[in-house]
Amino acid sequence: MRMVRPHRSPKGLFDPYYVPDRLLHRDRDLDTVSGVYGDSFEDEYGVNCLVHGISGVGMTVFSRYFLTKIVPEQFDAHTVYVDAQRKDSLEIVSELHDKVHEQIKKPLTVAFDLDILWMQFKRAASAARKRTVFVIDNIDETNEEIFGKLARLSKEIKASTIGVLNSHDYRLLTKLPATQMAYDFEVPLDTYTQSQLYDIVRMRVEDTFPLGLTEEVVRYITDLVVEFDASKPKTTIEALKALWPMATRGQEIDSDAVRSATTSITSFLNDGDYIDIIEAVSMNDFMTLLVLEALAEHLMRYKTETYIDRGTLEEIVNIKCEELGVKYIPKDIERSLQTLVFQNVVFESSYSSSLLYTLVPPEILYDAAINMRRELARRK
Repeated sequence: MRMVRPHRSPKGLFDPYYVPDRLLHRDRDLDTVSGVYGDSFEDEYGVNCLVHGISGVGMTVFSRYFLTKIVPEQFDAHTVYVDAQRKDSLEIVSELHDKVHEQIKKPLTVAFDLDILWMQFKRAASAARKRTVFVIDNIDETNEEIFGKLARLSKEIKASTIGVLNSHDYRLLTKLPATQMAYDFEVPLDTYTQSQLYDIVRMRVEDTFPLGLTEEVVRYITDLVVEFDASKPKTTIEALKALWPMATRGQEIDSDAVRSATTSITSFLNDGDYIDIIEAVSMNDFMTLLVLEALAEHLMRYKTETYIDRGTLEEIVNIKCEELGVKYIPKDIERSLQTLVFQNVVFESSYSSSLLYTLVPPEILYDAAINMRRELARRK
């Protein structure tokens, strides 16, 4: 374990608006936005952009990184960020109104009528000494009209906007003529590869955890999110949030803890379903039960090991075969493993197919394998 680093803070896990010092693997997208906005500032015209992707892929952190890191470094501009999630038009315009008045440092007038409030906001935004970059996050069909209105105003006053929305809403909104007129270009954020997601998890651990996590644990979290939740950084953060209290108490983070922290994405089968599957695949297949028993036994014995590699598994099965007087045939072990992988009882790591892991506690798999093996022995 590494020494505690003074700057580590759980803010990176628990603050939904946290922006890391570096935004990994989004250089191309940042360069696109920075280039277009740079041209607009230089030639003094407004530009409007839509940033979209699947929910949880990092659209909020991307837009906030541009607003809080890139804009202050490269442009002399006011910045206004509004999270539109679950807010009606009046709330959004009211927040825009308040934040623009903060920037221009003029007395705030209170209004509760949407049209009056919009006119007051428009007047204040037009009078701003510096140009403004607006970010409206979490746009959906209920507040799309406000984004369109702001985008058109931005053209008038030579400000710029970024609208942030998930891809599902994006498909709905771009069917509407008003939206097609409201933005100039789009930045679709791709999902991360397994190695990119690993880098993001590792950086967030280094930024937030009082003590580091082992490489195996970080890899295991990444594997689960790549396999079951489309490589979303948000899901890895949720898992780290669940593990953080244990780490602060000095508890060891083992495979059981990671499985518990990721149940929201991996609980598509319950323990009873797994027992039924094991019974079905091994009804007349002694070797499959032996392979499952060996795998589960190893993971039970070494709790901090989140994987078992195929070589170790083959050695354990070989020893069991000798003890039971069963002929050891490597080809049969591979066939049994493929059956267990096909039935989602065992999973291959995205890092290497030689690394194997399970979703359910190995004790459950071990007990099921032992009981079925005894049942088969009785039948004979």
